[in-house]
Amino acid sequence: MISSGLPAAVCVCPVVIDPAARSFLLVPDRAVPPVTWSVPSCSIRPGESFRRVAAHHLRRELRLPALRIASVTGRLPASAVHRCEEYFVLAAPAAGAWPCDVRALVASGARWWTTAELRDAAVRVEPPVLLDLIDGYWEGWLPDGVVSLE
Repeated sequence: MISSGLPAAVCVCPVVIDPAARSFLLVPDRAVPPVTWSVPSCSIRPGESFRRVAAHHLRRELRLPALRIASVTGRLPASAVHRCEEYFVLAAPAAGAWPCDVRALVASGARWWTTAELRDAAVRVEPPVLLDLIDGYWEGWLPDGVVSLE
């Protein structure tokens, strides 16, 4: 845990999910091999709600169609590895399915994955606990609210 006396920076990481396919979008980072897959993040200003920031980022900045924010959120505290406290907010389509190909709206190279595909192929995901959050959400063993990913 970072303990500089100053509050840690806070980021929200919106995770675009497809409940029908039990998959979610990840973005590749090819800067340093091997490729690491993750979700984009955006900063939160003091006093802002991470759910509101996630919805604003997805709807206004990325132009995703109508969506709903899931009641489960993962929280990963700042550490030597993670420079800011991160909130992983799950965003599903407001209707039964996304009405368009949201991959192109999220990022270049974005790809739909299931947790089984990622684990079977030993794909590198950052943070690795993201897979547990997604599995817990799909399988219903996570309670509503903010869940620690430590």
